[in-house]
Amino acid sequence: MTATRSSARRVRYRNLWRSTHPTARRLIVIGSVITAVFLVAAIAASLVAPYGQADFKGIPQLQPPSWSHPFGTTNLRYDVFSRVIYGTRLAFEVVALSTAFAMGIGVPLGLLAGYAGRWLDRVLVLVMDAMYAFPSLLLAIVVAFALRRYVGQGVPAAALAISVIYVPQYFRVVRNHTLAVREETFVEAARAMGATRSTIIRKYVLFNVVQSVPVIFTVNAADAILTLAGLGFLGYGVRIPAAEWGYDISRAISDAANGFWWTSLFPGLAILFLVTGLTLVGEGINDIINPLLRRRGVALGTVVPTAVGIPSGQVETSPVVDIPIDATGEGGTLDAVAAVPVTELEPVRPARSRRPPEADRPPGELPSLEVRDIRVTYGSARGPVVAVDGVDLTIWPGESVGLVGESGCGKSTLGRAIVGVLPEESSVEGRVVVAGDDLREMSAAELRRARGERVALVFQEPMTRLDPLQRVEDHFVETIRAHRPEVKKREARRMARHALAAMRIPPTRARNYPHEFSGGMRQRIMIALGIVLDPELVIADEPTTSLDVIVEAQILDLLDDLRRRLDMGLLLITHNLGIVAETCDRVAVMYAGKIVELAPVDVLFASPKHPYAQGLLASVISLDTVKLASIPGSPPDLLHPPVGCRFAERCPFAMEVCHRVEPVRARLDDGGDVACHMFPGADPSHPGQSWVPQGRRRGLDDAPVPGEPVDQ
Repeated sequence: MTATRSSARRVRYRNLWRSTHPTARRLIVIGSVITAVFLVAAIAASLVAPYGQADFKGIPQLQPPSWSHPFGTTNLRYDVFSRVIYGTRLAFEVVALSTAFAMGIGVPLGLLAGYAGRWLDRVLVLVMDAMYAFPSLLLAIVVAFALRRYVGQGVPAAALAISVIYVPQYFRVVRNHTLAVREETFVEAARAMGATRSTIIRKYVLFNVVQSVPVIFTVNAADAILTLAGLGFLGYGVRIPAAEWGYDISRAISDAANGFWWTSLFPGLAILFLVTGLTLVGEGINDIINPLLRRRGVALGTVVPTAVGIPSGQVETSPVVDIPIDATGEGGTLDAVAAVPVTELEPVRPARSRRPPEADRPPGELPSLEVRDIRVTYGSARGPVVAVDGVDLTIWPGESVGLVGESGCGKSTLGRAIVGVLPEESSVEGRVVVAGDDLREMSAAELRRARGERVALVFQEPMTRLDPLQRVEDHFVETIRAHRPEVKKREARRMARHALAAMRIPPTRARNYPHEFSGGMRQRIMIALGIVLDPELVIADEPTTSLDVIVEAQILDLLDDLRRRLDMGLLLITHNLGIVAETCDRVAVMYAGKIVELAPVDVLFASPKHPYAQGLLASVISLDTVKLASIPGSPPDLLHPPVGCRFAERCPFAMEVCHRVEPVRARLDDGGDVACHMFPGADPSHPGQSWVPQGRRRGLDDAPVPGEPVDQ
């Protein structure tokens, strides 16, 4: 077990290293080599240096570099090379002690101030800010002068004097991270379970804030060498005749004026190279630890293998999937998909009137959204991942379309791709047309104006999207004036109150801060922000997550009422099929980056066609549920998607053609379309042909069932 964990840890570190930008790797390698050379010289100083740090007997005075004295000699008959080597040892000793003192004081105080807060936090912040504002070298000189009487003029005194400079830096960084981490839900859960304050700080907070400490350590180590040299130069460093670079440079000022350049050159070069090496290591570590910087090094097309023994660029074989035991107690079968027969599903027929189909639309009416062959690719450490692959979707004014599917199937990615707010490590292909204008062809400035004014995206978890330091009214004013600079602030406030009133929020609450609202009210604020500029399309990404059913129903009723009254298109991204049944006109079922079925909501809930849609509906729990149903297996790895139908590995009706030919969406007579070979038109090479499976596959590792082609 220990060997397995050690091997997994090595693989994880190797992948982390390979996923880092090449520049960061080069910085670490170069900096580590420079630092290692100095470190080895410091450890083996007695073996490397030909003389002691204060030896002067038999050494000529002010001799230039030669074979016997590579760096020359000083006015006091010291060997410069030996002084540089022993000065390296002294530098590492002071750096180690000073950073240890600074971390030992700054990190605990930052944790305590950030977690406890109140008066203790205010006092510590005031003290640390005062220390941080003081000139660092001058502060070190004052402390070193004060320590002379009690500690003496040696390595401990120099280390303590230098550590005082860096205590505020550790304190400020750790405190700021602690303030953020202490509000996380897992900290609240630990507190609710009765964990003591010391346990929470030690086990829950500390390990989430120390990730930035290594970067500060390397930066402070480099700066500590410069500070030590400054103290030695001014005579407040380590007691003479200990070898110290700053002191040697100060003694060599007169030598340089008289032409004896070597006495100051080589100690100065030692400072320069060691500080450079430590700085390069710090910058490289920061690039590795910081995920934002690390992701920038992952380019599309880059392949970094994750398994030992797989050469770069070679495709991995898909691992064998074990079939889990489902809630019915039966393991290794696909019967759970049909645990509730589709014919026995109670049709969900909402009472609301549906929007007319495409054929009954007024002539010349433009769709609110028209997505054509949209394709989204993410750059990852293992290679490009196609999260959305060739999706077509149309939403008409006043129409609501639900987008459902498992987590990771590409729903949110599709919504973000429409608005154009994907990460930098992604590429988008295809057309996104909103009311006749292609967003993909707009300039950056035009696209920015289109967001919010033409198409709005409503996120889940509204508290993370609202600035806690701004009043609700200020969010609206900022949004409105960003799109319409000519609108006065008074008019923008009036528009904000109208939008809030449309979401059943009293206009008098506009001056409140986000934390003064409940979760449901904050979600209403987010929706009001989305509709304040009257967009043609609103994309709601899980708008009712973590809300109770009563508030959820209120939010959905408001959304449904708004899209009808404002005649705007609505794309509702959700996992909840009940929400789709109650609020949507059509529903699109998405799996592994593709839409596999699109149909009117009444048709799909009454008679789903695609086996994946059947499995989703069969897994819905109702008051009549006797056995829990699920879809065994998991979605495919989109890094190496399977050939043919992407659901074939989990489908009980998978035939040989399903593993060979990728189906396309075929139009059906009931107004929907489905990408399944069991329906005519799904096979692009034989549009008039469908396939009939001969039986049912029992397990994921079973061979495909035989299929018989049928001409229509």
